[in-house]
Amino acid sequence: MKKALLAIVCGISMAGSASAGWNYVWGGSAHPGSLVTQSKINIDGYLPWSSGGSAKAMGMGGAFTAVANDLGGAVEYNPAGLTQLGHINISGLAVGRRNTNINASGKKTSKWNFVPTQVGAALHVGPLAVALSRKQPEGTSTYKKFSRVQYGTVRAPDYYPMSFDTFSDKLDTKDLKTMVLTGAIQVGKLSLGANYNSIKGDIVRTQRGRISTQEALWYTGANNRFDATEKVNFDGYTMDAGLLFDMGALRLGASAKNFKGSVDLKRNIVWQDNFAMSPGSTWNWISPTKNQTITKFAPTTTVGLALMLGKIVTVDADYSTTKLEDSKKNQARIGAELAVIPGFLFARGGLKADLKNKIDGLDNKTNEYFVGAGLKMLFVTVDASASLAQAKAGSAGDNMSGGVSATVKF
Repeated sequence: MKKALLAIVCGISMAGSASAGWNYVWGGSAHPGSLVTQSKINIDGYLPWSSGGSAKAMGMGGAFTAVANDLGGAVEYNPAGLTQLGHINISGLAVGRRNTNINASGKKTSKWNFVPTQVGAALHVGPLAVALSRKQPEGTSTYKKFSRVQYGTVRAPDYYPMSFDTFSDKLDTKDLKTMVLTGAIQVGKLSLGANYNSIKGDIVRTQRGRISTQEALWYTGANNRFDATEKVNFDGYTMDAGLLFDMGALRLGASAKNFKGSVDLKRNIVWQDNFAMSPGSTWNWISPTKNQTITKFAPTTTVGLALMLGKIVTVDADYSTTKLEDSKKNQARIGAELAVIPGFLFARGGLKADLKNKIDGLDNKTNEYFVGAGLKMLFVTVDASASLAQAKAGSAGDNMSGGVSATVKF
C-alpha cells in the first residue's frame, strides 16, 4: 500500500503529524494483471520528532528557545539553557493520550496510554553543566468516521482503489529510544550547549479502513476492509547545538537541531485487503526491505527572543524552519507565563502557527493553541499542559492528549 499510505497522510489530511520524508520506490507488478509496475510513498511523516520537553514548554506552545530554564525544555529546545539549572536536577515528562482505533476485527476501541517521553538528570557546577536524558517521540492516533463512503482516495500497492467509511491511523513509538548526552558552558552573559543523540529502535504505523454501515456493505459486499502496517528501524545519531545570550530583561536564544548526523533506516510495509476477492479471501503483500542512510535528518534552525520581567511575566517568541527532502516547514511560536502567585502558582498560554508547511505540494498549515499551569513547592515543581483542540476533541469523546512533568532540584 505504498501509494495508499501517502494518500491517507497527505491526500485526506487525517494523520496526526505528517511531515513527510524520503521517497521509497518499488518495482515489478504486484500480481498478475496489474497495470502499475511501481509505486512511491513517503513513510517518514514522523519528523521532526518532539518529546515535548516539559509540560512547561508545551504549555507555552513550544516557544522556549530563549527561555530554556528547565531540564526537559533545555534538552528539547536549546541545550545552552542547561547552565540556568540548579546544582542537581531530576525531571520527567509523561504524555497521556486517549487513542481511538479500529482493531483487526473492525471494532472501535478507546483507551488511555501514559508514555514517559522524557526523563533525565543534570549536574551544574560553576560554569559547566552536563545532563543525561532518555527521550521518546510522541505517538499519534487518528480515528475518523465518515458520513459517506470514501472511494479511490486510498489505493493498494497494485493501484486498486479502496473503499471505506471508517479509518484509523496509529503511530506507535514505544520501541524507539533516544539517549541524549548534553553539555553546556557559561562565559559571562553567553551560554553555549550541545546534544549528542543516540537513536535506536522501531516506529510502527498501523492504518486501517473499514466499511461499517449496512448500506455500504450492500454496495461493497465482502470487500469491506484493508490493513497497512509499516515498520521503520532507526540506528544512528544526530547532534544539536544552541546558544543563549542574557541581556537582563531581554534574552536571545538560537538552536540548530540535527545539524549533523547519520541514521541508518530499514523499512517495509505489510498490506492486506479483501477487495475484489471472493468472500473469505484476502490479498497479502509485503514490500521488499529498503535500506538507507540519512545524513540530513530533518535539520531545524530556531531563533527566539524572550522578555523576562522579574519572576512575574515571561514572554517568548520563536521562529523555526525545518528542511526535509521534499518539504519545508516554517513555524512561528509565541508563549507567555504569568506568576499568579509569585514563586508558587503559574499560568501559561501559547500559540504554534505554521507560516509554511507544504508536503509534496500540499498545504498542511495549522494553528494550535495551548494552555498550562505550574505549581512550585520547595524543591519540587509540577507542570501540566494541553492544547485547546485536544481538550475540545476530548470533550466530544475523540482522541486527546496532555502532558504532565515534574522536576526536583537542589
